[in-house]
Amino acid sequence: MGDIIISGWDVLDASHEALRKAVKGVPAGGWSLPTPCSGWDVTKVFKHALGDQIGFAATLTGEPGPSFDPFDPPADPGADPAAELDDALTRSARAWAAVDRDAAEVATPVPPNRMSPWAGST
Repeated sequence: MGDIIISGWDVLDASHEALRKAVKGVPAGGWSLPTPCSGWDVTKVFKHALGDQIGFAATLTGEPGPSFDPFDPPADPGADPAAELDDALTRSARAWAAVDRDAAEVATPVPPNRMSPWAGST
């Protein structure tokens, strides 16, 4: 993993750290294990979280979004999930670091497509 970028939004930064720890803790062969999310294994939950981070960053910056639907994520964790996560979290943190804390609303990829920065960053 590269240098960790901090967004300055405490809840988001804590969530990013929790995702990093969770991915680091997936054992070899653990990507296909079931989760409490019906029909979703560890890979699908990971890809959903990954896609959400990319989607929010893309909506804030105008950069490309995820290459897959986070609500119908792929079954393949990829060759290097930790590196893929690092890229997504870096994009997300950089995007949120540029958000004005006093803004009334920011664009979001989920309805209602505009939220306060505090709601969007959580």
